[in-house]
Amino acid sequence: MVPGRQEEEGFDRFARPYERWVYSKELGLPFAFRAIRQQEVWQEGRHVAGLLEGTAHRDAKNDEVRLPPLWPPDKHYAFTPFAFTDDGNREETLDQMLARRLGSLLDRGIAPPVRLNMPIAAASWVTKENYEPDAASETWKKPDSVKKAPAILGVIEDALPFAHRAFLDRDGCTRISHLWLQSARATAKRDRVPFGREITNIEIDTLRADYGPDERRLYREAGAIDRSLPEIGQVLERHSTHGAHILGLAGGNDPQWIAAPQVPDEVQIVAVQLPNTVAWDTSGFGKEMFILSALHYIFVRASEIAQAFEVRGELPLVVNLSYGWSAGPHDGHSEMECAIEELLIRRRNGEFNRDREPQKKSFIVVPMGNNFADKMHAVFSDADMRKGPVRIGWRLLPDDRTASYLEIWFPKEFNAEGWEVRLVPPPGIKLDQDRVVIKPDTALKPVGYPRCFADLKMGGRNVGQLSADHYGLKRWRVILAMIPTAETGSDRRLPPGLWKVEIDPMGCPSLPEGQMIDLWLQRDDDPRLMHMGGRQSHLEELPDTRPKGQPGVVQRYGTLSALASTPSVTRVAGVVGSTGHPTKYSSAGALGRDEHVPRGEPTLAAISDQGVMLPGLRSIGCVSGSGARLTGTSAAAALAARWMVVKAAEGCYDLMSGLAPLPARPPAIDEESWTARIGKKGIVPIGLCAPYWLG
Repeated sequence: MVPGRQEEEGFDRFARPYERWVYSKELGLPFAFRAIRQQEVWQEGRHVAGLLEGTAHRDAKNDEVRLPPLWPPDKHYAFTPFAFTDDGNREETLDQMLARRLGSLLDRGIAPPVRLNMPIAAASWVTKENYEPDAASETWKKPDSVKKAPAILGVIEDALPFAHRAFLDRDGCTRISHLWLQSARATAKRDRVPFGREITNIEIDTLRADYGPDERRLYREAGAIDRSLPEIGQVLERHSTHGAHILGLAGGNDPQWIAAPQVPDEVQIVAVQLPNTVAWDTSGFGKEMFILSALHYIFVRASEIAQAFEVRGELPLVVNLSYGWSAGPHDGHSEMECAIEELLIRRRNGEFNRDREPQKKSFIVVPMGNNFADKMHAVFSDADMRKGPVRIGWRLLPDDRTASYLEIWFPKEFNAEGWEVRLVPPPGIKLDQDRVVIKPDTALKPVGYPRCFADLKMGGRNVGQLSADHYGLKRWRVILAMIPTAETGSDRRLPPGLWKVEIDPMGCPSLPEGQMIDLWLQRDDDPRLMHMGGRQSHLEELPDTRPKGQPGVVQRYGTLSALASTPSVTRVAGVVGSTGHPTKYSSAGALGRDEHVPRGEPTLAAISDQGVMLPGLRSIGCVSGSGARLTGTSAAAALAARWMVVKAAEGCYDLMSGLAPLPARPPAIDEESWTARIGKKGIVPIGLCAPYWLG
């Protein structure tokens, strides 16, 4: 329990490690994102997003607990996105309110485990009277230019320039069928989304007719630019955004900026714009509800379009999801991995409705990630643990204004109770408390998974949190959360330097043969638009960790995004267009894993750098006629999604056909390592300097 709190205020009873850290003012709240830490966010109302393990009651459509549109309707879900509101005692601290509300949810049939996410602005909350998720849209129509059943492109991104000329059909009408602005100001009209607002094709065409080329004025009128709401803000007034770049590469037609074959009118776009903090935060906290709600929304609207075209079944669907985080189990069993897998398998198999035909052409395309060279992953084997405690260095850089996170994952079904994880500070620094013993805290039962917490203190002040939890009752996980190393206006600051993490079996049973302990850092870089001042920490090999000649514990393989290990997603690696070889940053699947741990090798590859001396790809900016260049595997994933959805619209059965061949494997790289970086199928033939594969 957080020191100084009464039992009835015990947020620990419900909170998992990230939630306890981020929402407690004694711990990480002063260093959290603006959407959480600033009190004005909570003055007009307290609305919080969450993810429930299992299915919430379908009658939870009141103004206290709310479900977004879900696909398929009236079914059981492994994980259900929901949101709740509270108008109680405003004198409470944030974590006290959350403890009370989570306790009250028990009486409504919504029981933990619950994963709390980011708050929702009161101005974005659609009133109970206006929220009608099952109503038919009055502002959508079948596009006149589409004469046959279309294919659907789904895009989940930030700051989407939906009025851009790149998304017009041959009649001058928009190809963006539906758009959900999750953090926009709710209107006084009926809406089919629980927060923010939905904009459909008739509305977009009307806005374009009313405001002509003044697209920024159009966005202000539509609520897509709103300086009074930080989670939507004025981002679309910038020259370019990540969302503009990805939406353009995936579904835009602008020969001036996009060097790719045209996307036909038979590709209709359903898009979701995430709240700014959710989109830009790289730590992994707070995204799940918004992303999963976005996926359900796209699946629901795709079904509506299919019904309008009188299709017996579902339409081909390719969703581009260029978001993720680096830490996590990477085994296909995290909340988001399970939820994504469930959606894909249900749609491909048609198991939700045997009267409708299954749709095998259902894909969620994700980037491999950009962490290959960043020293953010390490592995200790059973052989390492036979020698006793193991240590690894964690380099925390100076002037880092954000929290840093390290996750330690024990093997599946391995009982790590009794093991100890200790944090050793740099020389000259002493911690009052420096370790956690993996043992369930009985005071936290029966709510949630077994877990325990230890607050790291220096001179009586909190500088971090050590936690252990039995994640999904399958794997033990230890998380280290540390405060910033920079002066932030708080009376707490973490000394930078080389900290050491020690893992000690303490005489308990060691790892079984062939099993491993994985370590992953969360990303802590500074997204360009957030100005948070984050600086990426990294792992360092300590002397004599392993004998000379053996691979080190800090590894480049296994660095794929935590969402890319979902079994059925389409994973895209980034390659250099002039050579076809992987870029220096494109993450890789794991090596030497058994059949119980997914390797996570790329499904296919696409260019993300035009050349060694010309990194990135060009795409559109925020207003028609503008453009910019973006580097990263997100661009490769968008190109792959474009290739696949165009083939689907053309009626191709195999959306992976027609790929360019892989380049010859360099002699210095073995087959397993090469496959972990670039996959086996081939490269999307857009932007390649053919015939690179001939040498």
